[in-house]
Amino acid sequence: MLRGRVRRWLVATFPGSGRTLASLALIAILLIMTGGMAVNLVNQLVIARHLEVELAAANAQVASLQATTQALAQQLEYERSDAAAEAWARDLGLAREGDVVIVPERVPAAAPATAPVVAPSPVPLPSPSPNWQRWWRAFFP
Repeated sequence: MLRGRVRRWLVATFPGSGRTLASLALIAILLIMTGGMAVNLVNQLVIARHLEVELAAANAQVASLQATTQALAQQLEYERSDAAAEAWARDLGLAREGDVVIVPERVPAAAPATAPVVAPSPVPLPSPSPNWQRWWRAFFP
């Protein structure tokens, strides 16, 4: 009896289609599956975009590290060269064979003909104030 009423309602609601309850359930299931696949596709696109951004950042970091490695390799090559050893020796004041080393001499100043000056006796300094008073003056002038 219930089948008859549902079928009559379906025919009255959807004239000419003659759809049964099973076909409507199948359509609903297909719509749900299609929606799930659409959501999954959007999820995969978001994840792919996020991975592309991470890949670009990693590539930039790799390029930076390669430039640093190249600069350090050039510096190491220079440090192992004879030019670096010579520059280091020159900084220490060493000379190479065949160089003429000039060492300036200090010429003593002529002593004045006048009588030697007697240094005045130092004035005794006042004794320092206690530490707590110096702190007090520092915070409360």
